[in-house]
Amino acid sequence: MPIETERKAYKLLNVCEKRNMSEQVKSICKVMGMRCMKNKRLGAALSWFLRSKDVAFATVIAEKFLSEYNEHGVFSNLDLIDNLGSSMLISSRLTFLAKYREYHKLYQEREMFAAGSLLLSLLTSRLAPREFWITLLKDAITLLEARECIYGSKETFELMHSLEELTKDRKFLSPDKDSDDISDLRETIDLLNLSLTRNLARSIVIEGVVKPS
Repeated sequence: MPIETERKAYKLLNVCEKRNMSEQVKSICKVMGMRCMKNKRLGAALSWFLRSKDVAFATVIAEKFLSEYNEHGVFSNLDLIDNLGSSMLISSRLTFLAKYREYHKLYQEREMFAAGSLLLSLLTSRLAPREFWITLLKDAITLLEARECIYGSKETFELMHSLEELTKDRKFLSPDKDSDDISDLRETIDLLNLSLTRNLARSIVIEGVVKPS
């Protein structure tokens, strides 16, 4: 039976759910989710896929949201992302998306220590996809340069390790990339190394490992 409208889809869903017709529920949600994806209504698509607990397509949508952020520097569908709740656990990408959005909220609220801790955990837990590491590390620069020492020496070493691991990845600075992109990445790496080194020095002094001369 063709499903022309969302209203009709919801009516069919209610009938199927009352009769425990789980396969039909999944089919309806997939049809509607794919239609929303085709029309670039990613938030609506994710809602459909979450309703049917479709891990694969929920992951696809999460990756599209992350790609949009990398391209434009802002999140779309904030109301949906901010209210995912336990639904984010359906997919590791969706969990990362929700947690990364949480980091931004903490940062905007000037909860710098909480924001810094969450950002670091996204890297060290390996929840963040590898292609997103450089974005997280760039975010860390403002925390490393903050007036207060957000990261101690241990945390700074962990950030250094993540940067080192990333730069050793052949794909990261692949010759196949645009020369301007490579130049921007090298500049970012230089800025990160400078910020990390300065923060390590001041954190060691603050922790009393060495005394300032």
